[in-house]
Amino acid sequence: MRKSVPAIIFFLIMFIPLASAGAGELRLENDRFVIRYTPGDDKLAAELVRDSLRIRERIIADIGVDFTEKTEIRLSPTIEAFREAQPGGRWIPLWATGVAYPDENIIVLLSPRAIKGSRMNVVEIFTHEFTHIALCRAVTGVKVPVWLNEGLAMYEAREWTFSRISVLTRAALTDRLIPLPVLTLSFPKEDEPAELAYAQSFMFISFLINKVGREAFHRLIRDYTRYGDLAGALRRGTGMNLPDLEERWLVYLKLRVSWIPIITSVSTLWFVAALIFVYGYIRKKRQANRRLKEMETEVESEEWHLNG
Repeated sequence: MRKSVPAIIFFLIMFIPLASAGAGELRLENDRFVIRYTPGDDKLAAELVRDSLRIRERIIADIGVDFTEKTEIRLSPTIEAFREAQPGGRWIPLWATGVAYPDENIIVLLSPRAIKGSRMNVVEIFTHEFTHIALCRAVTGVKVPVWLNEGLAMYEAREWTFSRISVLTRAALTDRLIPLPVLTLSFPKEDEPAELAYAQSFMFISFLINKVGREAFHRLIRDYTRYGDLAGALRRGTGMNLPDLEERWLVYLKLRVSWIPIITSVSTLWFVAALIFVYGYIRKKRQANRRLKEMETEVESEEWHLNG
């Protein structure tokens, strides 16, 4: 049996809320994060302090570069407090629920209780925002490509929805994908092209990590930080130049999405419905035959007893 006293002492030291400078503000802390929050978000703050280390470990393992400083998480109970919590009073869009500041090593999150009926997943939002922190602190001295920054954040937060699958599938099958160099500096402003840009970035990062390899992805990060040459970093990290890499990615992409129109087509759905109907009919027929045989057996048994 393991001794539990040291673990209890660690919990008391690290996880008991402490009063901070802010009025009514509380704090939770672990080895890598300081969480500032207000009464009413105790459960959410405890969830973040519990899960943050595991999430951080996974993200750092994918990036391949770590940093030692603790990241501050500001959990805001209202929209007004959320805006006031932005470092330097910086402007944020109305739809924002989480913002990362890599230079300051700060993440500002909006509490779900700020919006009545909200179903936002704060741990997922934290994962996305911490990925921005970790990546930007790994890629120092150079601008992080937008497809890398957003694609990796989506990949780590597992932000893969049916709408994004649909947008990516249509673009892949109609040859309307956005070239990767176009997504290096910015994403489109219009809704559908922007959604496609996010979906492509997610899938390209998935391809790099899972098919080209995590070690190659690590080399890419280190090389880009050292030389600031994205095309060269991709070539030296993966062993392929950008056109060849994109061509291989397109093959990977089309294999992943080409089956979607097949299983979602009307004819396929009718075929599946027909199979379900036939299966149900056969099952009921077998049940009826089984019951009929049981009844026949019961009748024969009764006749045997009467004649006996």
